[in-house]
Amino acid sequence: MNSEIKKKKILHVHVLPVITGSGINTFLTMNGLKHRYHMEMACAPGGPLNDRARDNGITVRQIRNFVSEVALCKDLHALWQLYRLLRREHYDLMHTHNSKGGFIGRLAARLAGGPPVIHGVHGYAFHHDEPRLRRALFFLLEYIARNWSTRVICISQPLADLWVAKKLAPREKIRKIYSGIDVNEFKRTDKRDEIRRTLGLKQNDIAVGQVSKLWEGKGHCDIIEACVEIFEKVPNVKVFFIGEGPIRKKLENIVLQKGFGNRIIFLGFLNNVAQVTAAMDIAVLASYYEGMGRVILEAMAAGLPVIATRVGGIVDLVVDNKTGILVDAHSPDQIAKAAIRLARDVTLRKQMGLAGKERADSSFSAGEMIAQIDMLYTEVLAEHEKSR
Repeated sequence: MNSEIKKKKILHVHVLPVITGSGINTFLTMNGLKHRYHMEMACAPGGPLNDRARDNGITVRQIRNFVSEVALCKDLHALWQLYRLLRREHYDLMHTHNSKGGFIGRLAARLAGGPPVIHGVHGYAFHHDEPRLRRALFFLLEYIARNWSTRVICISQPLADLWVAKKLAPREKIRKIYSGIDVNEFKRTDKRDEIRRTLGLKQNDIAVGQVSKLWEGKGHCDIIEACVEIFEKVPNVKVFFIGEGPIRKKLENIVLQKGFGNRIIFLGFLNNVAQVTAAMDIAVLASYYEGMGRVILEAMAAGLPVIATRVGGIVDLVVDNKTGILVDAHSPDQIAKAAIRLARDVTLRKQMGLAGKERADSSFSAGEMIAQIDMLYTEVLAEHEKSR
């Protein structure tokens, strides 16, 4: 009981309760360090992220007005709720995640007179695929909040370089900590044959899978367009989209119009992503921007070669022509060429898959991420104690 009382209280702020890259990062951090700190999470109500946190003994504080879109009235209510929570619970440290959680969380901490804040940058909302006015707004908010962080965690070197170049944080405040994965979870191949049968795959079928939200920035339309050439030249390829999102109906209509209804399959949100990933032969991520792209790491851990766009933190992960093939964003022809090359060459798939597995093991494990974040928490808490 005494050891529990002495634990420092840390609040993680993650706006949406969904199992995305940043959501898994947040959960792995909280779960991996709950023996050393009292971990809590502020998040919108409901959702699998909240369920997973509670199931593992982590307290969830519901912020009813947290929403992903810009909604001034709800955002102000969320700020008020978070401010009251900080004033009531007296946390020793706050760890915010993503753009909106970062802005509202840092502002609430500033208004409440503390605690110190570590802000986690998993991506950025002011990329060039956003409309100009939204891009300007998101950058302005990030710029306003630039001095409200004690430290900033960037999950890839390109993100860290961008934050320095845009004067969003000085280099000395930034820590590059890759978003680690549970490597062992994605190594399990004991159910591969069973899952492939469930997916309707024949023994010689080549399964290509993209795990991501179904929204414009992930390049699903480019993959569908690439399939015109892929299916013509390698008839035994099947493509799987794993995930949910607002453009699912649009994508399904495009697939039907092209006559690909039995060859491009939408699996929706899955709880057994690791097992389904292991059942694939090739992984693809056709994003237009990406903070890091942890699903690439998961595919590499499962021993899959990857086809990925040459954007953001992806270039930190994929060694071109060794662990996978890098292509330009918005380039269905390059995706098709890479997929055909890998589908036709089983030896190349195995070589790249093995190299990717070794790279994921050595550099991107959840244990390594958790250890580095623990060191950063210790550093910031010690500085805060000294300044009081």
